[in-house]
Amino acid sequence: MGVIVKINSVDISANIDWRTFQVKSILNNQVDTAKFKILNPGIKGLDIAFDDDVEVYDGSDKMFGGKVLKVKSGAVSGAEDEIIDVDCVDHGYEADRVLVVGTFENQTIGDILSSIVSSVTSGFTTNNAVSTFEVEKIVFNNVTLSVAIKRLAEIVQYDYYWDVDKDLHFFAKEINTAPFGLTDSNGNYVYKSLVRNSDGSQVVSLVKVRGGEYDANTKTDTITVNGNVTKNFNLPNKISNLTIKLNTVSQSVGKDGEDSFDDYDVLHNFENQSFEFENALSDADAIEWSGNPRLRVLAAAEDPFSKAQFGVIEKLIRDNGIQSNTIARQRASAELFAYASEVIDAKFNTYQSGLRAGMFINAQSTKRDFNDDLLIKSITFKMVDPNNFRYFVDCISTKRVEFLDILRKIIEAEPLDIDETEVSEQIFLDTQVINIVEEIEVINPVEANETISEIDENYLIDPFGAGVEPDWVLAPYTPTGQTDPKRTGRLDISLITY
Repeated sequence: MGVIVKINSVDISANIDWRTFQVKSILNNQVDTAKFKILNPGIKGLDIAFDDDVEVYDGSDKMFGGKVLKVKSGAVSGAEDEIIDVDCVDHGYEADRVLVVGTFENQTIGDILSSIVSSVTSGFTTNNAVSTFEVEKIVFNNVTLSVAIKRLAEIVQYDYYWDVDKDLHFFAKEINTAPFGLTDSNGNYVYKSLVRNSDGSQVVSLVKVRGGEYDANTKTDTITVNGNVTKNFNLPNKISNLTIKLNTVSQSVGKDGEDSFDDYDVLHNFENQSFEFENALSDADAIEWSGNPRLRVLAAAEDPFSKAQFGVIEKLIRDNGIQSNTIARQRASAELFAYASEVIDAKFNTYQSGLRAGMFINAQSTKRDFNDDLLIKSITFKMVDPNNFRYFVDCISTKRVEFLDILRKIIEAEPLDIDETEVSEQIFLDTQVINIVEEIEVINPVEANETISEIDENYLIDPFGAGVEPDWVLAPYTPTGQTDPKRTGRLDISLITY
C-alpha cells in the first residue's frame, strides 16, 4: 500500500514531493511535527490552509495525525511554478486551545482526566488513561490541558501522549516498552546503521557544589567592652535577624544607611558585618547579640564504585541560585547518578514501524559486547521513495533522562501548597452586537434673490454758521432737528467750568 498522506480525508500522496516529506516524533509529552512540499498546488486543485486535518499512513499503520499549522508559498527559482511548504503539528496543539478551569476533590486521576478532556475538547478520548490514585484536592485556574495533565502525571510519576486518533495514553514510565529490541541477528534495524557512543568525557567520582548563601541556625554571643572609646563593633559573619542587648537591656536595631539614631539605639551594617551605637560605651559593658549567620552553601557527594574504577575525578558546580545545603546535596547526587560512569548514546535506522519517542528499547550485541537499556529520544521518518519510510532513531541512556528529570525538579520552584479555600476562577464573556445606523440629511442651499437698495445720506457742515458752537446742555437731550442748536455736553471734552 505504501505511504499515504491525507488532508481533510483526501489522499494527496501523489502530489507531494516525497524527497521533502518527513515526520519527527520527540519525547512523550512534546509536540510531534510533519512537513512536506507540493509543487503547483493550484494546478493540481489543492487548497491547503491552516487548521486542515492531516493524516499519515505507512501502509495500514497510522503514523501521524494533526493539523496544518503553516503554509508558505514561493516561486521555484528560474521558473514560473509555485511551490508551497506545509508545516503540521500533532493533536496536542489542538487539545490545548481551550483552557482548563475547575476544582476536583476526592476523585481518582482517571476520573479527573476524563472530566477535563471532555470539557475542553471535541473528539478526544481517554480510553488509555487509567489511574485509580485518588487526589484529595487539585485546582486548575485557566491552564492548558497539557499543563493540567502534566500536573496529574507528576503526582504518580507517570508520562503521557496523544496518539494519532486523539486518545490520551497515561501510563507508568517503566511500562512504555518498545515492541521490539535490537540484537545481532533479529533484523530489526539496518545492521551497519547502529552506532553506539560511550562517552567518558564527563565521568566524575566526587562532585562539590558551591551555592549561594543561607541563614544558619540562630547563634548568640557576648562582647565585653574594653575601654570607654568604642562605639562600633564587628560581627564574625553577616547576620540576619540581629537582636542586641546592652547590659541585659534590649536595644532597638535599625539599618545603617537607611535609619538614624533618632529612631533606633543601634544601627546594623549587614554587608560590613558590624553594628554601631550612637555614643561610646563604658568599660566592661556587656553586649549580647543574637541572629542567623549568613553562610555559604557547600555540599559534596562521592560515588565509591566510580572512585574505585576510575580514581578520584572531581567536579565543582557553582550555582548561586542554590540556597540550601539540602538542595546542594541533591544536585551533587544527581550529577553523580548520571556521570559516575560513561554516558551511552545510540542511533540506528530501521524500516519497521511501531516505535515512538519515549519508549524504552534494549540494544545488545554479542559481537560488540554491550547490553544497554536506552530511551528513544526522537524518531524522524522520511520517505526513501514514494512508497516507503525509513526511520532514523536517536536514543539516550535512561540514566541521563532520570538525571534531567531530577535536575528539573531541583531547579523548578516547588508548587504552592493547595489552600483549602482556593477555588477555580472562571471568566465569562458578555458579548453583545450593537448595530448603529446613521442617517445624514443633505439640504441643498436655497437660491437667494436679494436686491441691494441705494441709501442717500444728507450731511450738514456748520449748521449754525462758520465757527459757531452748539448750545451745550448738561441734561440728556435729543435735538428736534438739524437747526436745533442744543447738544448734550461732556464735562471732560466740550464744557468749561469757571
